[in-house]
Amino acid sequence: MGATAETIKSFAELVLFSSSLEDKLKAPSVSVQLDASIVSPLTTIPDAPGRPTELSLMSRGASAKSRFPAKTSLQENRSRGMVLHFFANHELLALEIMALALLKWPDAPLGFRKGIVQTMAEEQSHLRLYLQRMTELGVKFGEAPVNAFFWNSLKSMSSPLEYAAAMSMTFEQANLDFSLHYESTFSELGDTTTAEIMKRVRLEEIGHVKHGVVWFERWRPKTERLFKEWYDTLTFPITPARAKGIKLDREGRRAAGLTEDFIDELAVHNQSKGRPPKVLMFNPGCESEVEAGSSAWTAPQSIRQLACDYESLMSFIAHKHDIVMTTELPSVQFLSTLNAIGFDVPEFVAHADISRLKNRKIDKFVPWGWSPAAKKYFAPLESSLLSPLKTPNLGDATSELCLFSKFTAASIREQLKLDSLPRAYVSELETLDATIENLRKNQGHKAIVFKTPFSTSGRGMCRVLSDSPKDKELAWLKSAIKQHGKVLAEPWLDKVADLSAHIDILENGDVQFVGLTRFWTTSGGQYRGHILGRIMDDFETDALQRWHNEQQGWQKTLRETALEIGQIAAKSGYFGPLGIDAFIYRDQDRLTLRPMIELNPRWSMGRIALQLTQKIASKHCGLWIHLSKRDLERAGYPGFTELTQALKKLQPDDLHNHNAQRVIRKGVYPMNDPARAKQALALLVVGRDLSECYATLRKGGIYDDYLELCLQGETGRHVSST
Repeated sequence: MGATAETIKSFAELVLFSSSLEDKLKAPSVSVQLDASIVSPLTTIPDAPGRPTELSLMSRGASAKSRFPAKTSLQENRSRGMVLHFFANHELLALEIMALALLKWPDAPLGFRKGIVQTMAEEQSHLRLYLQRMTELGVKFGEAPVNAFFWNSLKSMSSPLEYAAAMSMTFEQANLDFSLHYESTFSELGDTTTAEIMKRVRLEEIGHVKHGVVWFERWRPKTERLFKEWYDTLTFPITPARAKGIKLDREGRRAAGLTEDFIDELAVHNQSKGRPPKVLMFNPGCESEVEAGSSAWTAPQSIRQLACDYESLMSFIAHKHDIVMTTELPSVQFLSTLNAIGFDVPEFVAHADISRLKNRKIDKFVPWGWSPAAKKYFAPLESSLLSPLKTPNLGDATSELCLFSKFTAASIREQLKLDSLPRAYVSELETLDATIENLRKNQGHKAIVFKTPFSTSGRGMCRVLSDSPKDKELAWLKSAIKQHGKVLAEPWLDKVADLSAHIDILENGDVQFVGLTRFWTTSGGQYRGHILGRIMDDFETDALQRWHNEQQGWQKTLRETALEIGQIAAKSGYFGPLGIDAFIYRDQDRLTLRPMIELNPRWSMGRIALQLTQKIASKHCGLWIHLSKRDLERAGYPGFTELTQALKKLQPDDLHNHNAQRVIRKGVYPMNDPARAKQALALLVVGRDLSECYATLRKGGIYDDYLELCLQGETGRHVSST
């Protein structure tokens, strides 16, 4: 290569192909910056740019990667020098990628090409500054392995538009964050020389990003938001997550011409930078799908709408680098709210864009619950899995081995001798009266409940209060027996508090206890919400003692029962999350625990409740209440957004940092997007105790029969447990 570059082409060739670092650092002459000649495009892309042997991108294996120095080590000169070593390689890579762009698209607009040349001149000066300071700190360029990620990711850029998106608006945008962070870090350490270098780099990087923003805006279709069109232009593994560093430099992005909306959207966007993600999907009709035994089952409109409203709840059981599938992406405002209270927001992908994931490596599929329809949904992505798909055995819906079946739960209760309550199956109406009399005899139970094997949320149940069923009850029983062959009959108990124990069953059969939750339902049996934090806040001292007793307390019983049931489920071939519903009931004047009533071999609202509990400050209480359109109508709000705003005024935010984690002492927070919700809103209300939380709801026009009873002492409070 010649010593002097006189055209854009010769300058770019020198930077790209020379194996001399000195050549790569030769600044472009005035004639280069004025050159407007058009030449043939480069068609053969090198596997790697020319480099000195010690800086070769091809000579280092994956095992030779070096670790970025930890902040705690930066008091040492050498560690600070190694930080600059990483940055120096990034600058060199940037020069080489820019040179490649000049050679690939010699017919691109002259202003665009001159902007790249000017950027390269500044990148050369950054590299010189890094090299000089590294020498002063005792580090030689090339003594550590250098990363080829950006070269390998960008060498196949297909257009100047893609260059502007991937190089300027991604690679260089992230540099704004890194340079600002390390300017501050080095200043704190008293290394003003290195801090000044980082300050200069950041100021010039703003212009580099702006160059890309200007041209991307000129070329993009402008049929969608800037963020979406930028995202759609990127080719995996280059993603929006690569455009962010340690802390978002909003000021630098504004100066580069990025809009506030773009910056907000980037701030809440997460995506894996290497860790294969899990792909999560909310399918609340999974039990009905298992019962039907076919992926052709069609969910009623209410279930379909619930799925749309609540599908983002999967984010609370996801890692921030996982993917949650949704019909409509949650709004930036909603995700910003979650970020503000300390939740890690994962990547969201619309169902319509699922094909975008085919080129990604995927760890696992995580539906709310496995079913034929869930398998069908994930089938197009199976080839992307790291290992062959393995799904848990739920048992055949027609047998008593199906874990979703209430019949199976009853069988396990009997096997483990969990209670002495009677039960019976009714397969003929002629035996009905005798069954009812038998269950009532010497038991003191006046009401009997009949259940189908797949009764959920109050559906599939019939309560009989009289000695003989009424016509409506008989019609239900006749239909249920015809459809299922039989129904389960048990005493209807005076329930005080619904509880759930949660376990994970690993593929190797190991069972892990996760936690306990308390939830409540409507009088019709529909799930209504969870009490978080101080979950027994309405119980008196004697009941609390039975709850906490280490030797024979209710918590201990629930935990041991859950682990025993987990072993049974594991032997049947099930693995994954498992919820075991239980309750405390009043038997005359005594409170009694029923440690298992039914099984939920899937994710559950209880598992999400456990995650939300971690965000509630110690000794505080939370109500995670699920509100419906009927609640809105009763309270007089036009929509869930207005309801949320009104309640927030009644209970202002009170956030606190505890052990480097943000926790909530008071406040009202929607856990799904109120602007998108049409049927249901999952609202978190946090306060000092249960009374304060419910008082906030009542002031806002939201009433709940069960919570009213709790605070009036009609559940655990003032009830003897002896």
